[in-house]
Order: sequence, then C-alpha cells, then structure tokens
Amino acid sequence: MTTGTPRLSRSAIVGAAIRLADEGGLAGLSMRKVADSLGVGAMSLYRHVADKEALLLAMTEEIGRLYPYPVETSPPWRERVRIAVDVDWELYARHPWVVLAYSSPRNSYGEDSLECLDWLSAGFLELGVDIEQATDMALSVWSFVQGVALAAVGDELLAQQVRGESGPDAPCLTDVISGRSDADVPPHLARLAGRPDATRLLDPRARLDAGIDYLCAGFEASAR
Repeated sequence: MTTGTPRLSRSAIVGAAIRLADEGGLAGLSMRKVADSLGVGAMSLYRHVADKEALLLAMTEEIGRLYPYPVETSPPWRERVRIAVDVDWELYARHPWVVLAYSSPRNSYGEDSLECLDWLSAGFLELGVDIEQATDMALSVWSFVQGVALAAVGDELLAQQVRGESGPDAPCLTDVISGRSDADVPPHLARLAGRPDATRLLDPRARLDAGIDYLCAGFEASAR
C-alpha cells in the first residue's frame, strides 16, 4: 500500500496510536504496530511523523484538544477548579496512558494545555496573588489530580502486576478498614476498622475531591 492512500494522514496515524495506547498502554506502542493497525508499511508513517517521540507529542496534543476547559467563560476561581478537576479526571479515566505522558514537560504544555493553564491561573488572581503564585496554584491542582489518577489507574499502566506478591501477611488499606487483616496494623490506622465513613478512603474520586477541598482552603489561607 502506498503513502498516497487517502486514509494515511497525520491525523489517522495519531488516532490509531491513541487507540492502541488506550488498549495496551505506552509500553506496547510502536511505529510498526501503528502501521499494522492502518494496514500500511511502517516506513510510510515517517512521511507524516518524524519518530515515536514526535508521535507521542502529537497524541498528547490531540488529547488536549479533545478535553478542553471552557476558556471562553469566566466563572469564580473555585468553580474553575471544579471544572478542571472534572475534565482532567475524565481524560485520565478514558486514556490512562496520558498520566505517564504528561509526566514529561515536553508533552505537558502544548498550545491547548497552555490555554487551559492560563484560564485556571486567571481564576486564582481573584485571591489577590500575583500571576506567578496563581500559576503555582494551578499547577498544584494539576499535579494533585495527576497523582490521584496515577494511583487509580496504576494497574492498567503496569506491565507486570505485583499485587499480592508480598505475601498473605501484608495488609492493604482495604483489609485494615474492613477489619479483615490478620497482620499487625499500626495503632492509629487500626482505629479505622469497621468505620463506615472510612470506606471513602478507598474511592479515588472521593479522595480527589477531599484533597482538592484541602488545597483550596490552603490557597485561600496563603493569600490572606
């Protein structure tokens, strides 16, 4: 098949790469696999994308376009934070590989991402801080969401599952809260056993929302 085939374009290549990453993560992504999924020779891709690094950059830029913030609106800063958290959480849930891709500054700040960062940072200016501190606050929100997302989708990102390899006596938080752990539990954490409200600690989204509330309270306090 020649490179003149209509379906072979930069957008088609990026779309195919995103689908492959969604299915198998970044570890298994290669130019050859992208080419095979499109029914073309691997060398034909290089007329549209320089290399795998350029492909990954194009993938993250496309994801940024698919999950924009409402930059044409000007809600209060707390509402901006809520919107940003909702958008980013959905992005990471649908495309877990982006958690790792965004860990590289090269892939984190495309044109669309910078617009989103500008919009979120502008909201924090309402607190009376300067643009440097406002941007620091916005980046703190991003980092926290990314960190919780990494923990939530970790199993999908690991090439080799390690859960349970430490042996039956190693307690996990689920066992601690349920009171089912047969191992020694540190005294303060042992007080979580049987507490119904403590189960929210096992819900990534609940921990995300609680953590964002803590962050926002800290932002307000630091701006006084």
